[in-house]
Amino acid sequence: MAQTVLDKEARRQQLLDAAIKVFARKGYVETSIDDIISEADVARGTFYLYFPGKKEIFLAIIDRYFELVSDLVHRFMGEEWPAQLDRVRFKEHVLTWLRFFAQHRNLAKVIYREATSIDPQFEDRWNRLSETVKNFLTERMRLLQRAGHVRRTLDPHAWALFMEGIFHTAICNYILSSERPDLEWLADQWVDFVLWGISENK
Repeated sequence: MAQTVLDKEARRQQLLDAAIKVFARKGYVETSIDDIISEADVARGTFYLYFPGKKEIFLAIIDRYFELVSDLVHRFMGEEWPAQLDRVRFKEHVLTWLRFFAQHRNLAKVIYREATSIDPQFEDRWNRLSETVKNFLTERMRLLQRAGHVRRTLDPHAWALFMEGIFHTAICNYILSSERPDLEWLADQWVDFVLWGISENK
């Protein structure tokens, strides 16, 4: 089969996409460079033009994951937020995140299963990003409490922690384990559960 001529960045991305598929299917230990170049349909020499070895392409996948997630986080934080609870807006944000992980299922599988064991800096990087999101959610909760839309008995730090837990469980135990996850259903259940628990007026 004749190989398509790609520019440097496109070829690098082709290799990353192939590696993500193979790592998600076989795991890091069982994956070989031969597996990756076979999936990408490139010569071995082409692989080494971009990556010295298997670990380096795996680390590049982790970098790509952080780039995508960080972009989404900063877009989320940069939006103008209403001064009251808005179910429609809340659901839109939940769906945005659920769709992201559904779209990047193989990438998420690779990250959640093996990133901490391969990259010693992964946990620190993830914790910093997580703290950024939790601090934002905490401040958002305080604003809603001051406006009288959310129960003042709810600790904003606990709210942010619980949201992180719901998010992690929804991704790992539903989206990544289901062939056809129902994102609309999950978002509706998530939003109703959260809003019922925090609203001032029942």
